[in-house]
Amino acid sequence: MQLVVNGADVEIDDRHAKTPLLWVLRDVLGLRGTKFGCGAGFCAACTVLVDGRNVKSCQTTTERAVGKAVTTVEGASGPVVDAVRDAWHRGNVVQCGYCQPGQTLAAVSLLGSDPSPDDPKIDEWMSGNLCRCGTYPRIRAAIHEAADTLAAGDDPAPLVAPPELDVGRLTPEEASDPVHPYIRIHADGTVVAYSSQIEMGQGIHTGLATIVAEELDADFDSVRVVNAANGAGPNGDVYGNPAAGGGLQLTGASNSMRGYWIRYRLAAAQARARLVAAAAEAWDAPAVELEVENGVVRDKRGRQAAFAELAARAEQLPVPEGVEPKDAADYKLIGREGRLRVDAVPKILGATHFTIDLSLPGMLTAVVLHPPRFGATVAAVDDRAALAEPGVTAVVPIDEGVAVVAEAIADAQRGLRALVVEWDETDAERRSTTELLAEHMRLLESGEKAVTSRDDGDVDRALADAGSTIDATYALPYLAHAAMEPNNAACRMREDGVLDVWAATEGPQYVKMNAASIAGVDIEQVEVHVTFAGGSFGLHSSAERDPVAEAVQIARALDFKHPIKVQSLREEEFKVGRYRAMAVHRVRAGVDADGRLSAWHQQIVAAPTSVNLPFVRDVMFTNGVDFFTTTGAVDPPYAVENFRVESTNFESRIPTMVWRSVGNSHTEFARESAIDELAIAAGRDPVDLRRELLAGSPRTLRALELAAEAAGWGTPLPERRARGITSSGFIGHSANVTEISLDDRGRVRVDRIVFALDCGRNVNPDLIRAQVEGGLLWGLSAAAWGEVVLGEGGEIVTQNFDRYPILRMRSVPRIEIHLIESTEAPTGVGEVSVPSVAPALANAIAALTGTRIRNLPFSKTIKIA
Repeated sequence: MQLVVNGADVEIDDRHAKTPLLWVLRDVLGLRGTKFGCGAGFCAACTVLVDGRNVKSCQTTTERAVGKAVTTVEGASGPVVDAVRDAWHRGNVVQCGYCQPGQTLAAVSLLGSDPSPDDPKIDEWMSGNLCRCGTYPRIRAAIHEAADTLAAGDDPAPLVAPPELDVGRLTPEEASDPVHPYIRIHADGTVVAYSSQIEMGQGIHTGLATIVAEELDADFDSVRVVNAANGAGPNGDVYGNPAAGGGLQLTGASNSMRGYWIRYRLAAAQARARLVAAAAEAWDAPAVELEVENGVVRDKRGRQAAFAELAARAEQLPVPEGVEPKDAADYKLIGREGRLRVDAVPKILGATHFTIDLSLPGMLTAVVLHPPRFGATVAAVDDRAALAEPGVTAVVPIDEGVAVVAEAIADAQRGLRALVVEWDETDAERRSTTELLAEHMRLLESGEKAVTSRDDGDVDRALADAGSTIDATYALPYLAHAAMEPNNAACRMREDGVLDVWAATEGPQYVKMNAASIAGVDIEQVEVHVTFAGGSFGLHSSAERDPVAEAVQIARALDFKHPIKVQSLREEEFKVGRYRAMAVHRVRAGVDADGRLSAWHQQIVAAPTSVNLPFVRDVMFTNGVDFFTTTGAVDPPYAVENFRVESTNFESRIPTMVWRSVGNSHTEFARESAIDELAIAAGRDPVDLRRELLAGSPRTLRALELAAEAAGWGTPLPERRARGITSSGFIGHSANVTEISLDDRGRVRVDRIVFALDCGRNVNPDLIRAQVEGGLLWGLSAAAWGEVVLGEGGEIVTQNFDRYPILRMRSVPRIEIHLIESTEAPTGVGEVSVPSVAPALANAIAALTGTRIRNLPFSKTIKIA
């Protein structure tokens, strides 16, 4: 077959006639900008242009593209393409970036058919393309911006991706240096910041670039940031997370900026002092008389030197004593608008290398068939038909299923479909989600195995004396991460006995431990290469039973003769679990005769999560209490004299894992729903009740009052509209007012969300807003439709986006974010807005319809537009 791809004629073997075009582009032609998301046409990550029209390449067989012009993100060019890409860049659209090549090509096709689309047209056209990071509002704005650019006849310059930088393992000398593990200045003047935090869309690379440029007085555009790992040295791991004790490199809990705020400011200040010292030495001038601006050191006599000229000597000099970061009054970048994401351009151009894009000489690709029920194991395998498929080289039973190893993903997929596997389900989880929920409820009612995590005052007496009380039960389902890039990993045994592992991991040390154990090598013989993540949301926190484990098992079974990449299929990723735990809550609360909250008793049943994480389990699961289950319940922002929280650890074969906002995603739904229910029972305004309870939490109170004022709380609304409110002290200090309406078909539409946030010092305000927007839309997607279902006998029913609906462009509300100025140290923002969405929406629905929805998702009770 002959195809025309990006304007060039290419010959494709006829055996690929029925192969999806996606895999021919990626694995045969090496055009890896086109991404695999679901393989079933539900997400459009694989979008390409065929004769100018956006097409899902996973649903287009290669033979159907014969005689047509195929354009991938690598080959797209022209005024419309440049206008779209420029708008994407300047609008800070990108987060993880995995879906963005498909998003931009869909936008190009839209503007090719309609040069001035309105919002309904944009929503209709773009709703086929999923984005788990929630960049939809910015995509919409960028399309309008591109249309305006084209209408004005402007011609933005094409974006150009910078070359990739190699990240080598630190030498012992480098690891001992106070600056080198974090910042190096190259001979061409490039300032490279080595990020101990993985970039998975949250924007930490841009945050670190801002800090480094600020403290160095460097040109922001000269700063590049790369993922770093393997920082073990004589003084411990130089990349250990200060917010987690410093001994473990870990990205999570939205603490990247909080944890590294001091470290990178100080390292950059020390690097600057070295540069100044090098210039002072060269010019025989006092260092105190030198000035630094925009990457250039100057003295009073007019002499100047760029960082590139001084870097080699500066690295040899000791750090001058007494170096301190700048005073905040001298900031020129931190807290200012205008910073564009440092990782955006390669992601827009499809040039960023995610794990799925890794290619090594001789590398084979594996896909794994996992059991249909959790806990089942392989009893027998008939692999004859699979091995007969072209390109299939091996079939390998592993701990969690059966791997089909092949030359390319499409070959492995065909082999997987030909496998015949008999499963041993002796120890399998046979309960459906309906039965599992019933057991959660039984444990809640019986109180057996419950452990008290907090007990203040006399709750029973206060409830008995209360003037008004509520007794409400809330239920939340299992939720998947469903990141746009299905989970994956790769490994290679080098000739020197070092095992290389590639993974978009939040915990490189976990990877080293896991890989070393399986491979039978010393942990220091494992080198981790941290790739960009196509989303994570907690998924890449896993430490066992993940693609790293699968890749190393397969490679070892094949005597490490080939590099092995394991690529999860979307269906198989759903089948391995690692869900947000199902949870049920019972809240009994009361107010006294004056309408003040006087008693609170919250009971929780959920599977513990922290036990699945090495190191973390030792401090977050104590005395039978799982921190990740009770957070948000035991530490609310409200002051209540009589207060009790109990939790019960649910047991099943279903693997659970941290999920964006972890326990707060369910504890705050129960807490904030119950606060509203109690306000109604006491005849009080929900804002007034919260205001009273927040008297001892002034920063959260300020956020509540700001959100209420900005949203017009208490002012009349048109008929068939209502508002709901929540407040939170989770990570930062925030409040959410959600405004909804009821349409003529009886569907609830979320029209507007007003979110106020105090997250300490705002390092990059626009990136904070982007994370809040994404978190709100992530939370709305889960609250409205999110639910993993196990059918009769425990069969895993939810296996793709058809059974796990995701928020699309058409359902995106107007979002208003109000950032509160603060001089406090920065907190996190990646998860801060997620827990507020479900209760704010529940409270609004109750205000609008009189129906109190306590069981999620909302779509089980009411239609969500």
